Amino acid sequence: MTRIDAHVHCFPDRLALAVRNQLNGSGQLAGGCLLPDLAEIVRGSSFDGAWVLPYAHRAGIAADVNEWSAREVPRHAGLIAGATFHPDDEDLPALCRRALGELGLRVVKLHCSVGKFSPGDARLRPLWAEAERLGVPVVVHAGQRGPGDTAPDEVDELVPVLRAHPALKLVLAHSGHAAVPRTLELMDTYANLYGDLTPVWAAPVPVSPEAIERLAGRFLFGSDAPNNPTSPSEQAARIEGMLSPATRELVMGATAARLVQETRS
Repeated sequence: MTRIDAHVHCFPDRLALAVRNQLNGSGQLAGGCLLPDLAEIVRGSSFDGAWVLPYAHRAGIAADVNEWSAREVPRHAGLIAGATFHPDDEDLPALCRRALGELGLRVVKLHCSVGKFSPGDARLRPLWAEAERLGVPVVVHAGQRGPGDTAPDEVDELVPVLRAHPALKLVLAHSGHAAVPRTLELMDTYANLYGDLTPVWAAPVPVSPEAIERLAGRFLFGSDAPNNPTSPSEQAARIEGMLSPATRELVMGATAARLVQETRS
């Protein structure tokens, strides 16, 4: 069984250390947070690979982060290099062409909570179009009003995107916690909407085993390493223990592998 952690984070060293310092006010996070540290966490947790998801908290960061991601992440076996964008970025269409076309980055992360924007922002339309054309999955942490959480109406901001781009592979980070019931409703309606099971800090995402089984092939495992107080191994054991063998294989890596394998140049 191929095991892929579809939600880990890393950045250039200076930014990675700044993110760790911001998140570790309680002192619960141990170990390193740089790219070699993350690669070791992935291997040490018995995963074959991971989606590395940097994110831009403001304009002007994405271009350099994407160049770093394309250059450094592939040096570590099994790590899938991700891109990021912010709607305030200058010439977003050119940034998308560079990251997804020229650099060949195979997954995108948008962090609406940190970046303080809506996925419905019209300036993101070039990204949706390019990601749909190239088959690149986009992981969206929706919601900006509460730190880390998403309200039902903030999940609904994805609806126009899903309607306009039916071939776009959109992964809702944390399955839209705490608006999981609304997420499940939308997953029933839109076949191109996926959810990941990444916890919100120490709180597991409350998606029932029955929902995961019913929507088999639409959920992905994610750990939020290296900035989550619960280890990927502990998270994986909890999720694996509640699923049938076939669904477990999909959640723990097969779906993530398929989504990035379907990207086109």
